[in-house]
Amino acid sequence: MGCGATRDVNPLPPPDVDFRSGGQLLKLGGSLKASGGKEPLMRMPGKDKYIKESGAVVMDDRQKSEGGRDNRASVGMLILFCAAGTDELVISYRENSSGVIYAKRMTDKELLASKDAAGIRVSWGLFFKSLASDVLNNRAVVRYSTSTSKYVHFNILSRKERGVKYDYTCELVMVSGLGASAEQNAIVEYFVEPMTRMLQVRRRVSAGSNRGDALEKLECDHVVKMAALRRYKARLKELLNTVKPLREEASIISEKTMNLLLEAKSLESKLQMMRGGIGDQQPLDILYEKGGAQYFQHVPHAEFYYPKEEKVDQGILACIRAAFPLFPGATLDGIMTVLDRPELQSLLNDFSRPLVRDMFDVFSGLDRWDYNVIELEIITNGNALFYTTYVLLYKLDLVAQFHLDDAVLQQFLLGVQAGYHPNPYHNSMHAADVAHINYYIMMIAGLKEKCHLSKEKVLAGVLAGAIHDFDHPGLNNNFHTKTNAYLSTLYNDRSILENHHIACIFELILHPAYNVFAPLSNEQMYVVRETMIEMVLATDMGNHGNLLRKFKLRMAETTDWHTEKEDVLLALSMSIKMADISNCARPKYIYAEWARNISREFYNQGDAEAACGLPISPFMDRKRKMADFPKGQISFMTYIVVPMVEAISEFLPSLCFALQHCDENKDAWQSFIEEHT
Repeated sequence: MGCGATRDVNPLPPPDVDFRSGGQLLKLGGSLKASGGKEPLMRMPGKDKYIKESGAVVMDDRQKSEGGRDNRASVGMLILFCAAGTDELVISYRENSSGVIYAKRMTDKELLASKDAAGIRVSWGLFFKSLASDVLNNRAVVRYSTSTSKYVHFNILSRKERGVKYDYTCELVMVSGLGASAEQNAIVEYFVEPMTRMLQVRRRVSAGSNRGDALEKLECDHVVKMAALRRYKARLKELLNTVKPLREEASIISEKTMNLLLEAKSLESKLQMMRGGIGDQQPLDILYEKGGAQYFQHVPHAEFYYPKEEKVDQGILACIRAAFPLFPGATLDGIMTVLDRPELQSLLNDFSRPLVRDMFDVFSGLDRWDYNVIELEIITNGNALFYTTYVLLYKLDLVAQFHLDDAVLQQFLLGVQAGYHPNPYHNSMHAADVAHINYYIMMIAGLKEKCHLSKEKVLAGVLAGAIHDFDHPGLNNNFHTKTNAYLSTLYNDRSILENHHIACIFELILHPAYNVFAPLSNEQMYVVRETMIEMVLATDMGNHGNLLRKFKLRMAETTDWHTEKEDVLLALSMSIKMADISNCARPKYIYAEWARNISREFYNQGDAEAACGLPISPFMDRKRKMADFPKGQISFMTYIVVPMVEAISEFLPSLCFALQHCDENKDAWQSFIEEHT
């Protein structure tokens, strides 16, 4: 049957007539054609807008109840679309129960003839709009005709004649067959393809709408944020006039306090020696007999230091153990609430109660890059290394996981801290700082996840940072080599101090009172020892270039950093190296403190070199500090720190913020040079 008024229905072929011959559609009175033939297109306004641009217009055909409401069951799917390639109008219907496809396709000429035959006197735009509207609003009616055909009825509205409707009826014939004999090409052509085009169009429209909404929202947010930024900048400018003098004063007081702490520690060491004396017993004999860090004469020009272990408040340690590891759902911001427990208050005295609150205020920043180890060093009277490492081990639950004895752990950490000389830079506060930044890179920045670090490697990583400069005399490897020091001979001028640091630690644990690793199995101890040795030796700046090149090469070769043991050790080595030179990549107020400390140690070595008649090393000449030190810091950041931070940031993108700190600190030195030129 053609399309038109119901009175113009032509007879259908008998039911036994096959609609296909050799896999091709047969022409039935011009109503169905193979999609290959093209005819000149007529101008039909509205066809693109209402049919083609939608991809397809679809109606879920549901049976009507007597009350006119839809039942839940869907009986078929009516689709109105333009055929790809020919632009013919196609009306297809898929029957849900049988899967049979019925279809009718018309060229523009056939569509015009059917419209005229139905007596429809409306514009093409209104015609196509009515067709699409009936389908979209479920007003089109599909009726059963014969076993091989169905009728579809549309109402075409007239804009000029109010209330006038034209009945437009099309007969769809079966094109896909039944069951196993279903023609797959017909199913694809009349159902799958138009449905796919419709979904694609909807996705494009949705994506475009979402992008537009997102763009509009971003523009609004930008305007609001810029307005707020201008207000805050104005307020910041006002505050800086007040804060800057206070910060400068605080920096001066902090420097004086640190110097006094170091001098006091040095005097305590000398008093200890004068009271007890060193005696004739060898340090190793004392180590095996009594345990603890021992006096060692590195070079004659190193300041004498006799290790002395501090005492720590057990009430404060009980508070730390009560707060860490954090309970599920708890955060560092809430650790202060632990201190209100009655059982802990009874362990504190009038001095330790305010002190532990100040300490916990610092501990709340453990997961931040700007953790204030300098403040902790001052308020704990030089015990920042002990408390930082103790807290980290409990926070990571390593004490429980390895069944570490708390008394032995305390003794070990006190022995490690005592082994650090009161040098201006390479002291126990520097070790605390490196231990924390190494923890940050492993646990906060994502190294643990990327390398699938085992608990043994995490334990080794935390302790490697804490012990990496143990018994450092304040004079570098180059000085030991140039003066033919004993250690340079012992280690053949290769990573002299780094070998000494790690060797001393494993000598320290030979005494049971300091053997924190006693609960570990042989296999665990092997992993921990191997990892600590690898990490500490990596801190030798003489090997910096080779290690950085190796790291960059592996980043170019692989993204799998957990399968090979060598890759995991390389990543951990880069972590502690980054931590060791991270001062330049810290906020300016932190970096400034460390810059002053390293300059003092540099000049001490320069003085020692001059006393030995040796050439003074670059940037260590006290007489040229105003000219050389700023340039030296800029060069160190440009050629050492920044390339290192760039590589680490590529490996762990969450660390990219550190580059901005490097730039700000370099700019500060550049401004200093310009002001003093």
